[in-house]
Amino acid sequence: MESLTTTSYTRSKKWTLGLIMLTVVIISWVLSSFLINDIFEKDKYRKPFFITYLNTSIFIFYLIPMVKSFIKKAIQEGSCKISDFEEIFMEYNNESTKNDEEISLTSEEEEGNPNSKLSLYETIKLSGQFCIMWYLANLTTNASLSYTSVGSQTILSSTSSFFTLLVGYLAKTETFNRVKVMGLVLSFVGVVLITKIDSDVNSEFKKTALSIFIGNSFALVGALMYGVYTTLLKFKVKDDSRLNMKVFFGFVGVFNLIFLWPSLIIFNYTGVEKFQLPSSLDVILIIFVNCLITFVSDFCWVKAMLLTSPLTVTVGLSTTIPLAMLGDFLFKGEQLSLMYCIAAALICVSFFIINKDEGEN
Repeated sequence: MESLTTTSYTRSKKWTLGLIMLTVVIISWVLSSFLINDIFEKDKYRKPFFITYLNTSIFIFYLIPMVKSFIKKAIQEGSCKISDFEEIFMEYNNESTKNDEEISLTSEEEEGNPNSKLSLYETIKLSGQFCIMWYLANLTTNASLSYTSVGSQTILSSTSSFFTLLVGYLAKTETFNRVKVMGLVLSFVGVVLITKIDSDVNSEFKKTALSIFIGNSFALVGALMYGVYTTLLKFKVKDDSRLNMKVFFGFVGVFNLIFLWPSLIIFNYTGVEKFQLPSSLDVILIIFVNCLITFVSDFCWVKAMLLTSPLTVTVGLSTTIPLAMLGDFLFKGEQLSLMYCIAAALICVSFFIINKDEGEN
Protein backbone atom coordinates (compact mmCIF):
# COMPACT_ATOMS: atom_id res chain seq x y z
CA MET A 1 0.00 0.00 0.00
CA GLU A 2 2.83 2.36 0.94
CA SER A 3 4.67 1.45 -2.27
CA LEU A 4 1.56 2.20 -4.32
CA THR A 5 1.16 5.57 -2.58
CA THR A 6 4.82 6.39 -3.24
CA THR A 7 4.48 5.43 -6.89
CA SER A 8 1.35 7.59 -7.29
CA TYR A 9 3.17 10.49 -5.66
CA THR A 10 6.13 10.03 -8.00
CA ARG A 11 3.83 9.94 -11.03
CA SER A 12 2.13 13.12 -9.82
CA LYS A 13 5.49 14.87 -9.43
CA LYS A 14 6.54 13.76 -12.93
CA TRP A 15 3.26 14.96 -14.45
CA THR A 16 3.63 18.35 -12.72
CA LEU A 17 7.22 18.66 -13.94
CA GLY A 18 6.00 17.79 -17.44
CA LEU A 19 3.39 20.59 -17.30
CA ILE A 20 6.04 23.07 -16.12
CA MET A 21 8.25 22.11 -19.07
CA LEU A 22 5.27 22.38 -21.42
CA THR A 23 4.69 25.92 -20.14
CA VAL A 24 8.34 26.74 -20.90
CA VAL A 25 7.87 25.33 -24.42
CA ILE A 26 4.69 27.34 -25.08
CA ILE A 27 6.24 30.64 -23.95
CA SER A 28 9.49 29.90 -25.82
CA TRP A 29 7.74 29.01 -29.09
CA VAL A 30 5.56 32.13 -28.97
CA LEU A 31 8.66 34.28 -28.35
CA SER A 32 10.44 32.50 -31.20
CA SER A 33 7.45 33.11 -33.49
CA PHE A 34 7.52 36.84 -32.76
CA LEU A 35 11.25 37.04 -33.47
CA ILE A 36 11.08 35.14 -36.76
CA ASN A 37 7.83 36.82 -37.80
CA ASP A 38 9.57 40.19 -37.41
CA ILE A 39 12.24 39.42 -40.02
CA PHE A 40 9.67 37.69 -42.27
CA GLU A 41 7.14 40.54 -42.18
CA LYS A 42 9.81 43.16 -42.91
CA ASP A 43 11.21 40.86 -45.61
CA LYS A 44 14.68 41.06 -44.06
CA TYR A 45 15.39 37.33 -44.31
CA ARG A 46 12.57 35.04 -45.47
CA LYS A 47 14.36 31.66 -45.33
CA PRO A 48 12.17 29.27 -43.24
CA PHE A 49 13.83 26.06 -44.46
CA PHE A 50 17.39 27.25 -43.82
CA ILE A 51 16.44 28.55 -40.36
CA THR A 52 14.77 25.20 -39.56
CA TYR A 53 17.88 23.33 -40.77
CA LEU A 54 20.13 25.59 -38.68
CA ASN A 55 17.95 25.31 -35.56
CA THR A 56 18.03 21.51 -35.67
CA SER A 57 21.72 21.22 -36.51
CA ILE A 58 22.77 23.02 -33.33
CA PHE A 59 21.49 20.03 -31.33
CA ILE A 60 24.88 18.53 -32.13
CA PHE A 61 26.30 20.62 -29.25
CA TYR A 62 24.54 18.27 -26.81
CA LEU A 63 27.26 15.73 -27.68
CA ILE A 64 30.18 17.98 -26.71
CA PRO A 65 30.66 16.55 -23.16
CA MET A 66 30.73 12.96 -24.46
CA VAL A 67 33.00 13.82 -27.39
CA LYS A 68 35.43 15.60 -25.02
CA SER A 69 35.50 12.54 -22.76
CA PHE A 70 36.04 10.29 -25.79
CA ILE A 71 38.95 12.40 -27.11
CA LYS A 72 40.52 12.56 -23.63
CA LYS A 73 40.30 8.77 -23.28
CA ALA A 74 41.68 8.23 -26.78
CA ILE A 75 44.70 10.44 -26.01
CA GLN A 76 45.34 8.68 -22.69
CA GLU A 77 45.12 5.17 -24.17
CA GLY A 78 46.70 6.04 -27.51
CA SER A 79 43.86 4.44 -29.48
CA CYS A 80 40.45 5.38 -30.81
CA LYS A 81 37.73 2.69 -30.61
CA ILE A 82 33.97 2.81 -30.97
CA SER A 83 33.69 0.63 -27.89
CA ASP A 84 35.25 3.47 -25.87
CA PHE A 85 32.41 5.76 -26.91
CA GLU A 86 29.90 3.09 -25.85
CA GLU A 87 31.61 2.84 -22.45
CA ILE A 88 31.38 6.61 -22.00
CA PHE A 89 27.72 6.45 -23.00
CA MET A 90 27.10 3.80 -20.33
CA GLU A 91 28.88 5.94 -17.73
CA TYR A 92 26.62 8.89 -18.56
CA ASN A 93 23.59 6.61 -18.35
CA ASN A 94 24.64 5.30 -14.94
CA GLU A 95 25.08 8.86 -13.67
CA SER A 96 21.62 9.87 -14.86
CA THR A 97 20.11 6.74 -13.28
CA LYS A 98 21.50 7.77 -9.89
CA ASN A 99 19.87 11.18 -10.30
CA ASP A 100 16.44 9.75 -11.17
CA GLU A 101 14.09 9.83 -8.18
CA GLU A 102 12.24 6.63 -9.02
CA ILE A 103 11.19 4.68 -12.09
CA SER A 104 7.41 4.68 -12.57
CA LEU A 105 5.27 1.56 -12.02
CA THR A 106 4.19 1.67 -15.67
CA SER A 107 7.78 1.30 -16.84
CA GLU A 108 8.34 -1.63 -14.47
CA GLU A 109 5.29 -3.46 -15.76
CA GLU A 110 6.02 -2.88 -19.44
CA GLU A 111 9.78 -3.37 -19.49
CA GLY A 112 10.26 -5.90 -16.71
CA ASN A 113 13.50 -4.13 -15.76
CA PRO A 114 13.18 -0.70 -14.11
CA ASN A 115 16.72 0.22 -15.18
CA SER A 116 16.22 -0.84 -18.81
CA LYS A 117 17.72 2.18 -20.54
CA LEU A 118 17.98 2.43 -24.31
CA SER A 119 21.41 1.37 -25.58
CA LEU A 120 23.63 3.65 -27.67
CA TYR A 121 22.52 1.87 -30.86
CA GLU A 122 18.83 2.13 -29.93
CA THR A 123 19.22 5.82 -29.06
CA ILE A 124 20.99 6.58 -32.37
CA LYS A 125 18.35 4.62 -34.31
CA LEU A 126 15.55 6.53 -32.57
CA SER A 127 17.32 9.83 -33.35
CA GLY A 128 17.44 8.92 -37.04
CA GLN A 129 13.75 7.96 -37.16
CA PHE A 130 12.73 11.11 -35.30
CA CYS A 131 14.91 13.37 -37.46
CA ILE A 132 13.41 12.10 -40.72
CA MET A 133 9.78 12.35 -39.60
CA TRP A 134 10.32 15.66 -37.80
CA TYR A 135 11.90 17.19 -40.91
CA LEU A 136 9.15 15.85 -43.19
CA ALA A 137 6.49 17.28 -40.86
CA ASN A 138 8.15 20.70 -40.94
CA LEU A 139 8.79 20.47 -44.67
CA THR A 140 5.17 19.70 -45.57
CA THR A 141 3.80 22.27 -43.11
CA ASN A 142 6.03 25.05 -44.47
CA ALA A 143 5.41 23.98 -48.07
CA SER A 144 1.64 24.16 -47.54
CA LEU A 145 1.93 27.94 -47.00
CA SER A 146 3.08 28.30 -50.61
CA TYR A 147 -0.21 26.88 -51.87
CA THR A 148 -2.93 27.65 -49.34
CA SER A 149 -3.77 30.39 -46.83
CA VAL A 150 -2.33 30.76 -43.35
CA GLY A 151 -5.85 30.33 -41.97
CA SER A 152 -6.42 27.00 -43.71
CA GLN A 153 -2.95 25.81 -42.80
CA THR A 154 -3.49 26.67 -39.12
CA ILE A 155 -6.85 24.88 -38.96
CA LEU A 156 -5.59 21.74 -40.71
CA SER A 157 -2.38 21.65 -38.65
CA SER A 158 -4.51 21.71 -35.49
CA THR A 159 -5.94 18.34 -36.52
CA SER A 160 -2.63 16.89 -35.29
CA SER A 161 -4.38 16.38 -31.94
CA PHE A 162 -6.90 14.04 -33.60
CA PHE A 163 -4.08 12.20 -35.40
CA THR A 164 -2.15 11.95 -32.12
CA LEU A 165 -5.14 10.34 -30.43
CA LEU A 166 -5.78 7.99 -33.38
CA VAL A 167 -2.14 6.90 -33.81
CA GLY A 168 -1.76 6.68 -30.02
CA TYR A 169 -4.82 4.44 -29.83
CA LEU A 170 -3.36 2.13 -32.50
CA ALA A 171 -0.01 2.09 -30.67
CA LYS A 172 -1.83 1.53 -27.35
CA THR A 173 -0.37 4.69 -25.78
CA GLU A 174 -3.77 6.47 -25.73
CA THR A 175 -7.37 5.44 -25.03
CA PHE A 176 -10.57 6.79 -26.56
CA ASN A 177 -13.27 8.24 -24.30
CA ARG A 178 -15.95 10.92 -24.46
CA VAL A 179 -13.98 13.41 -22.36
CA LYS A 180 -11.00 13.39 -24.73
CA VAL A 181 -13.19 13.68 -27.82
CA MET A 182 -15.11 16.59 -26.27
CA GLY A 183 -11.83 18.32 -25.37
CA LEU A 184 -10.48 17.87 -28.90
CA VAL A 185 -13.68 19.23 -30.45
CA LEU A 186 -13.56 22.31 -28.19
CA SER A 187 -9.92 22.87 -29.11
CA PHE A 188 -10.65 22.53 -32.83
CA VAL A 189 -13.63 24.92 -32.67
CA GLY A 190 -11.46 27.46 -30.82
CA VAL A 191 -8.72 27.21 -33.46
CA VAL A 192 -11.26 27.62 -36.28
CA LEU A 193 -12.77 30.74 -34.67
CA ILE A 194 -9.39 32.36 -34.03
CA THR A 195 -8.25 31.56 -37.57
CA LYS A 196 -11.44 33.14 -38.95
CA ILE A 197 -10.77 36.30 -36.92
CA ASP A 198 -7.20 36.36 -38.17
CA SER A 199 -8.36 35.89 -41.78
CA ASP A 200 -10.91 38.70 -41.51
CA VAL A 201 -8.26 41.27 -40.61
CA ASN A 202 -5.81 40.16 -43.31
CA SER A 203 -5.95 40.34 -47.07
CA GLU A 204 -7.75 37.63 -49.01
CA PHE A 205 -5.77 34.71 -50.28
CA LYS A 206 -6.50 33.94 -53.92
CA LYS A 207 -5.30 30.69 -55.44
CA THR A 208 -6.61 28.11 -57.86
CA ALA A 209 -8.64 25.13 -56.64
CA LEU A 210 -5.76 22.75 -57.46
CA SER A 211 -3.24 24.90 -55.58
CA ILE A 212 -5.48 25.05 -52.51
CA PHE A 213 -6.01 21.28 -52.65
CA ILE A 214 -2.24 20.69 -52.77
CA GLY A 215 -1.61 23.11 -49.90
CA ASN A 216 -4.35 21.61 -47.73
CA SER A 217 -3.03 18.12 -48.45
CA PHE A 218 0.48 19.17 -47.36
CA ALA A 219 -0.92 20.65 -44.14
CA LEU A 220 -2.79 17.42 -43.35
CA VAL A 221 0.30 15.30 -44.05
CA GLY A 222 2.29 17.56 -41.70
CA ALA A 223 -0.34 17.10 -38.97
CA LEU A 224 -0.29 13.32 -39.48
CA MET A 225 3.53 13.21 -39.32
CA TYR A 226 3.45 15.16 -36.05
CA GLY A 227 1.02 12.63 -34.58
CA VAL A 228 3.23 9.77 -35.77
CA TYR A 229 6.59 10.99 -34.45
CA THR A 230 5.26 12.13 -31.06
CA THR A 231 3.54 8.77 -30.56
CA LEU A 232 6.63 6.92 -31.82
CA LEU A 233 8.76 8.53 -29.12
CA LYS A 234 6.28 7.68 -26.38
CA PHE A 235 5.83 4.12 -27.70
CA LYS A 236 9.57 3.45 -28.01
CA VAL A 237 10.69 5.15 -24.80
CA LYS A 238 7.62 4.89 -22.51
CA ASP A 239 9.39 6.51 -19.55
CA ASP A 240 11.69 9.53 -19.65
CA SER A 241 14.26 7.84 -17.39
CA ARG A 242 14.99 5.24 -20.11
CA LEU A 243 16.29 7.78 -22.66
CA ASN A 244 19.52 9.75 -22.49
CA MET A 245 17.94 12.94 -23.85
CA LYS A 246 21.18 14.79 -24.57
CA VAL A 247 22.63 11.94 -26.64
CA PHE A 248 19.28 11.55 -28.43
CA PHE A 249 19.14 15.22 -29.43
CA GLY A 250 22.86 15.27 -30.18
CA PHE A 251 22.46 12.61 -32.86
CA VAL A 252 19.31 14.31 -34.19
CA GLY A 253 21.62 17.26 -34.84
CA VAL A 254 24.23 14.99 -36.47
CA PHE A 255 21.70 13.36 -38.81
CA ASN A 256 20.18 16.72 -39.71
CA LEU A 257 23.58 18.32 -40.37
CA ILE A 258 24.94 15.47 -42.51
CA PHE A 259 21.95 14.15 -44.43
CA LEU A 260 19.53 17.05 -44.89
CA TRP A 261 21.79 19.73 -46.41
CA PRO A 262 21.10 18.51 -50.00
CA SER A 263 17.51 19.72 -49.58
CA LEU A 264 18.82 23.30 -49.32
CA ILE A 265 20.55 22.88 -52.71
CA ILE A 266 17.39 21.41 -54.24
CA PHE A 267 15.28 24.28 -52.86
CA ASN A 268 17.82 26.77 -54.22
CA TYR A 269 17.84 25.40 -57.78
CA THR A 270 14.07 24.84 -57.92
CA GLY A 271 13.41 28.37 -56.68
CA VAL A 272 11.51 27.25 -53.58
CA GLU A 273 14.03 29.08 -51.38
CA LYS A 274 17.14 30.77 -52.72
CA PHE A 275 20.15 30.11 -50.49
CA GLN A 276 21.53 33.26 -48.93
CA LEU A 277 23.37 33.91 -45.68
CA PRO A 278 22.05 36.69 -43.43
CA SER A 279 23.91 39.97 -43.91
CA SER A 280 22.59 42.46 -41.34
CA LEU A 281 23.65 42.26 -37.68
CA ASP A 282 20.08 42.41 -36.29
CA VAL A 283 18.99 39.43 -38.42
CA ILE A 284 22.05 37.43 -37.31
CA LEU A 285 21.26 38.27 -33.68
CA ILE A 286 17.60 37.23 -34.04
CA ILE A 287 18.57 33.92 -35.68
CA PHE A 288 21.15 33.29 -32.95
CA VAL A 289 18.63 33.94 -30.16
CA ASN A 290 16.07 31.79 -31.98
CA CYS A 291 18.61 28.94 -32.17
CA LEU A 292 19.17 29.16 -28.41
CA ILE A 293 15.40 29.10 -27.81
CA THR A 294 15.03 26.02 -30.02
CA PHE A 295 18.02 24.36 -28.35
CA VAL A 296 16.30 24.55 -24.94
CA SER A 297 12.59 24.41 -25.85
CA ASP A 298 12.72 21.30 -28.07
CA PHE A 299 14.54 19.45 -25.29
CA CYS A 300 11.78 20.53 -22.87
CA TRP A 301 9.12 19.53 -25.44
CA VAL A 302 10.28 15.90 -25.62
CA LYS A 303 10.76 15.78 -21.85
CA ALA A 304 7.24 17.16 -21.30
CA MET A 305 5.78 14.63 -23.74
CA LEU A 306 7.47 11.69 -21.99
CA LEU A 307 6.53 12.95 -18.53
CA THR A 308 2.87 13.49 -19.49
CA SER A 309 1.40 12.21 -22.77
CA PRO A 310 1.56 13.06 -26.51
CA LEU A 311 -2.10 14.14 -26.49
CA THR A 312 -1.67 16.49 -23.51
CA VAL A 313 1.35 18.15 -25.13
CA THR A 314 -0.31 18.40 -28.55
CA VAL A 315 -3.45 20.07 -27.21
CA GLY A 316 -1.35 22.18 -24.82
CA LEU A 317 0.63 23.58 -27.75
CA SER A 318 -2.64 24.85 -29.27
CA THR A 319 -2.56 27.51 -26.56
CA THR A 320 0.32 29.13 -28.46
CA ILE A 321 -2.31 30.48 -30.90
CA PRO A 322 -4.32 32.64 -28.46
CA LEU A 323 -1.12 33.49 -26.57
CA ALA A 324 0.46 34.79 -29.78
CA MET A 325 -2.60 36.92 -30.53
CA LEU A 326 -2.49 38.23 -26.97
CA GLY A 327 1.10 39.24 -27.68
CA ASP A 328 -0.11 41.10 -30.78
CA PHE A 329 -2.58 42.96 -28.56
CA LEU A 330 0.03 43.90 -25.94
CA PHE A 331 2.99 44.71 -28.19
CA LYS A 332 1.44 45.66 -31.55
CA GLY A 333 -1.77 47.32 -30.36
CA GLU A 334 -4.10 44.97 -32.25
CA GLN A 335 -7.66 44.81 -30.87
CA LEU A 336 -9.18 41.69 -29.29
CA SER A 337 -12.82 40.97 -30.10
CA LEU A 338 -15.34 39.15 -27.92
CA MET A 339 -15.25 36.23 -30.35
CA TYR A 340 -11.49 35.99 -29.92
CA CYS A 341 -11.81 35.84 -26.13
CA ILE A 342 -14.43 33.08 -26.43
CA ALA A 343 -12.22 31.10 -28.84
CA ALA A 344 -9.18 31.47 -26.59
CA ALA A 345 -11.24 30.32 -23.60
CA LEU A 346 -12.39 27.22 -25.55
CA ILE A 347 -8.78 26.24 -26.31
CA CYS A 348 -7.71 26.73 -22.68
CA VAL A 349 -10.73 24.80 -21.34
CA SER A 350 -10.05 21.94 -23.78
CA PHE A 351 -6.48 21.71 -22.52
CA PHE A 352 -7.56 21.56 -18.86
CA ILE A 353 -10.21 18.92 -19.67
CA ILE A 354 -7.77 16.66 -21.53
CA ASN A 355 -4.95 17.24 -19.02
CA LYS A 356 -7.24 16.32 -16.12
CA ASP A 357 -8.46 13.17 -17.88
CA GLU A 358 -4.95 12.10 -18.93
CA GLY A 359 -3.56 12.85 -15.47
CA GLU A 360 -6.21 10.70 -13.79
CA ASN A 361 -5.53 7.82 -16.20
